[in-house]
Amino acid sequence: MTMGHRDDPRVRVRETLTLPVCDVCGDMALNAENTEALEAALERSYRRKRLRQQRALINDLRRAGLSQVQIERFANLSPGYVSKLRKGKLASGATFRLLYLLHAFPAEAMRAVSRLDPTLREAWAKLEFSLPAS
Repeated sequence: MTMGHRDDPRVRVRETLTLPVCDVCGDMALNAENTEALEAALERSYRRKRLRQQRALINDLRRAGLSQVQIERFANLSPGYVSKLRKGKLASGATFRLLYLLHAFPAEAMRAVSRLDPTLREAWAKLEFSLPAS
């Protein structure tokens, strides 16, 4: 079963849940206990998926030549935050989207942000992007 959860419209519930479903229309008639179980399962699936995605984004950016400091400066993160993200801290929706944007459109994203932060101009000028397609 796939449902929207937090900022992700497609979170796959990977656990076996027994939920009451109408045989006619397919709607779920959830009580408080069912709702709590579904929410907990969605949150676990969301965390697993998002942590896997953010690690992959950061690793790809590092392999493409960006340093941890450059990624942090691009996303306006505190020093050491990218390391925390790689070790299991869940990024906010905004931070995740910035990492995704940098991964999907590295030259354009770095060029735009380097106008705000001149120290990124050097990184953008030196960087050879060869990121895999998402």
